Amino acid sequence: MATGIRVEQGDAMIPSGKTLIDYEEAMEQLSDDEAVRATVYAMNTLLIQKGFYSAEEFRFQFRQSAQKQLRRRRSR
Repeated sequence: MATGIRVEQGDAMIPSGKTLIDYEEAMEQLSDDEAVRATVYAMNTLLIQKGFYSAEEFRFQFRQSAQKQLRRRRSR
C-alpha cells in the first residue's frame, strides 16, 4: 500500500522525527532570489562537508568578494 511519501536521495540524513520539504514544493514556493540563496548554501555546505575547502577558506573568499563588490558600489 502506497503511503504517498516521496523518498529522495539524502533523506537518510534527516534526524528521526524531523521532516524536510519536498524539492519540487520548495522550488514552487521560493522566490527566485530565495532559490538562488538555497542553492548557494547547499553547494557550499556540500563542498565543505566533502573536504574541497574549509569553512575558513570559504569565509576568506566571501570577504574578498564582498570587499570588491562594496568598492564597486562606492565608486558609482
